Amino acid sequence: MSVNSNRGEAELGEADGRAKVIKSYIVRAWVFISVLISSFALGGCSSIYSVVEFEVLEPATVNFPDQVYQLLFLNRAPLTPVVWDEANQEVLDARQLVILDTLINNNLNRGTLEVLRHSPITRFYMPIWLNERRTDTLALEDKILTRREVDNICDTIGGDAIISLEYYYAGLKQHFDYYTDAPDEIQNNYYEVYNKIKWNIHLPGSPVPFDSYVTTDTLFYPVIENGTFVETVYTGLEMIRDLFFESGFNYGRYLVPVWNHASRSLYRGKGDSLKLAVKYTDNGDWESAFSIWEGLTSSVDSTLVAKAYHNLAIYYELEDQLDSASILVDMALGFDSLEAVQYYREELDVRLLNRKEIEKQVK
Repeated sequence: MSVNSNRGEAELGEADGRAKVIKSYIVRAWVFISVLISSFALGGCSSIYSVVEFEVLEPATVNFPDQVYQLLFLNRAPLTPVVWDEANQEVLDARQLVILDTLINNNLNRGTLEVLRHSPITRFYMPIWLNERRTDTLALEDKILTRREVDNICDTIGGDAIISLEYYYAGLKQHFDYYTDAPDEIQNNYYEVYNKIKWNIHLPGSPVPFDSYVTTDTLFYPVIENGTFVETVYTGLEMIRDLFFESGFNYGRYLVPVWNHASRSLYRGKGDSLKLAVKYTDNGDWESAFSIWEGLTSSVDSTLVAKAYHNLAIYYELEDQLDSASILVDMALGFDSLEAVQYYREELDVRLLNRKEIEKQVK
């Protein structure tokens, strides 16, 4: 590849060398990219950009110590009407309470497990599920596992970390909106289902939780919209099922690295060469597009050179050669500080920072 800077050539060569040290999860990233990649014109800007969509692996919020291999999920949530909204408590009998509790916990587990088994951390694919329900219903946040209890559970069961469901709180409400000019007629009717959940993570040998996290989620289900009944109406059990599955899914994304959608904007511009290059990418022929962009870097038009380097940087990012992409973005900014290139610089910086976390988490 020809560039207008000897320093750029040297740095790019070093970056390419480093890029050869690719972990298995990075290879998997390219598999996802090669399948999911697509290009389409931005609405209203079809002569300027073409958008590329792909997936990137983003780090978890929790950084488990290296010695954590076996996860234990411990359900300590109190089984009591108190965890329900007051209006719901009035209509719940003991049998209904057990049915709802089973539905809630099963779907929390399903949602969390769905994420764990699609993460690159294979050692977390098979957690152990335990129950030890709390009875301190009047002080839901006061009683946590002691160090002795954590050590005993981990030694007995064979776990390296306990993820404890401390409590959940839930409610289901129905709402009505009426027409202002016809107050007896219903305009909108919908249900609101909501929850609050607290999770603790405990490690053996520690007297305090390693991590504590509270989630709140809400879903809305319409029955009547603008005076018309909706086609699909969900039951209360289905609403609660979906809500707690989503809550478990969201907590799973807190625990392990996950794949998220990302997009980048290729310059297609007004020049015939940039347009032709994008036609190649639309057809999956990225090598031909690369050759065009490479040739444009020797142009006397500094803005065109900046756009070419920008597109080349995206090419390298899609191959997970982030260091090379970073150098090329800087070279693009050296020719013209285009707004799109500046924005891409920020996006790439985030990926470079995330890469360090991912390398720690995926081993």
